[in-house]
Amino acid sequence: MRYLKTFESHSSKDILIVVDVQKSFSEFFTDKYVDELKKYCNRFDRVYQIWDNHHLGKNVDKDYLYDEDPVEHIDDDLYEFANQIDLIEKRYQYDVDADFYKRVLDNDVYKDVSSKEENNELIKGDFFPTKEGTIIVFINNNHRWFHLPKKLYDIFVEITEAQTEENILVTIVGGADGECITDIEVAAKSLGVKFKRDEKYIYSASYCPIK
Repeated sequence: MRYLKTFESHSSKDILIVVDVQKSFSEFFTDKYVDELKKYCNRFDRVYQIWDNHHLGKNVDKDYLYDEDPVEHIDDDLYEFANQIDLIEKRYQYDVDADFYKRVLDNDVYKDVSSKEENNELIKGDFFPTKEGTIIVFINNNHRWFHLPKKLYDIFVEITEAQTEENILVTIVGGADGECITDIEVAAKSLGVKFKRDEKYIYSASYCPIK
């Protein structure tokens, strides 16, 4: 198993997932928060930085969804974190429904999603495969749906497989609580990833834990 092999060369099994701690969201957290988070990263063997390429709500391309190694539009928006082994691009969306994803869904899957949506049968964490090797996840929060990029989908599946064999601890931090970090948590849980939140490093639109 590819993921298990990558762990064999590391003494620590701890993974940190940092969500949306980037300069374009800095109005929601303090400089001290970033400094403390950077120190916190040193406790972990592997750090994944998930960042939102929102472009003022416009999707400039779809590479990040379907490619294992998408071309990332990073510019100067991201911080550098210790022990970071990968960057994962994603984008949030607010008011979308099954029709928004129709072109990437198999006809039977689209009918299933539409029917459950219309009859209020969807449950938080329900997910459905696309024709592109990704999944859409029902969040039912500030973001109704989340389209999980292939790169992140593969990482979550690999972590789940590795956790069946070894004691691998996964911690999720970042923000914003109830929004983007919730997308990641719901998707991770749906795919079987066992994780914990560290509230000391989770910000929201109205609260930063480190002043």
